[in-house]
Amino acid sequence: MHFWVIVIVIFFLWSFLNVTLQSIKNIKEKKLQKEQVIFAHEKLQFEQKNLFIEYKKVVKKSLDILVKEKTQGFPSLATAIADFYENYDMIFAYYLESKPRPAYKQAEKIKVIAKEKKLFKKEFLMTKYIIEYYETLFPWLREYVGFSSDELIQSIYKEVDTEEDPVSFYITKSEFENLSTTERNQRALENYWKRDKVSWKIGRDYERYIGYIYETLGFCVEYHGIEKLKNDLGIDLICSNVNHFKVIQCKYWSAEKGYPIRENHITQLYGTTIKFYLDRIRKDQKTQFDIFPELLKQSNISPVLVTTAELSDTAKEFASILGIRVDTIKMDKSYPCIKCNINFQTNERIYHLPFDQQYDRTKIDITKGEFWVKTVKEAENLGFRRAWRWRPNNENIDT
Repeated sequence: MHFWVIVIVIFFLWSFLNVTLQSIKNIKEKKLQKEQVIFAHEKLQFEQKNLFIEYKKVVKKSLDILVKEKTQGFPSLATAIADFYENYDMIFAYYLESKPRPAYKQAEKIKVIAKEKKLFKKEFLMTKYIIEYYETLFPWLREYVGFSSDELIQSIYKEVDTEEDPVSFYITKSEFENLSTTERNQRALENYWKRDKVSWKIGRDYERYIGYIYETLGFCVEYHGIEKLKNDLGIDLICSNVNHFKVIQCKYWSAEKGYPIRENHITQLYGTTIKFYLDRIRKDQKTQFDIFPELLKQSNISPVLVTTAELSDTAKEFASILGIRVDTIKMDKSYPCIKCNINFQTNERIYHLPFDQQYDRTKIDITKGEFWVKTVKEAENLGFRRAWRWRPNNENIDT
């Protein structure tokens, strides 16, 4: 009897010890797992911290490069963006080479164009970034030039010549194909005036309108601002007759701008008038600039500011002291903008629309029977043909 009691007691003790040992083992395993999780977490935090430190170094290095390059137009950033666009074009070129019916010639053309685009894109971006950087340093620059950096860059580059008739940019494909030549030219002209334009194109139209006014008064007009673009030095029009020059600066500011013409525009016009005087009138003679206003009168040179805006009080005072005439003239989009020009060597009678290539180079001399008209039909009825001669075989002549 005692034997079995002892056996039973030993069995229960063994079971208890076994359960206890297993519990201790489980606790140890859980503790070990917890320690491993903590260690892994700490290791991950350490690695993330190191990675973050390295990332900060990379970002700082990149930012240091950008800050250092800011006055150069961010060439690294511009190059990276230009590379992206080049690779995008190259993908299409490789597709043309590898498709079932390869187009090797077209692929080569695209590769050449891609490389040229890369260069132009980089130069464009660098120019844009430099101008934007200057605008942050000198916030008044935009007020001074009258338009934004994007518009300024566009104004620097002349519109690209194209084999397409410019009329097609202002009417639908259906209108171009179905209307008569007279009708589609007139429709395009009407849409040209209705379509919204960027500021520099509005300014160009204003210069043309002021030039038209002076040409009707018998002046020979040189569209200096349009032809010279960024090199115009603040002179938009040079109007001359037998014995007089007018050096004109045009400022088309919309009412939304909300600020007047300031004295910096007056002093710029005065300075460019001095340069005009030195370049064209007194190249080899020393000049006393303290008597310059009197010299201008003797030379029959008149600086003129033509604007749609009001002048500040200081600007008015400057203009009065410096002898600068100020004319306030609003833009009239209904003026006869079609130039009817006669080639006196061939006797060809040609009319030019505002979007034709030679429009700004064509000068109208009313003393020789040249003039302006409002409609295409009027020009054609008077025996003039359009400057852009469009032919069905895709050949065109711009005379």
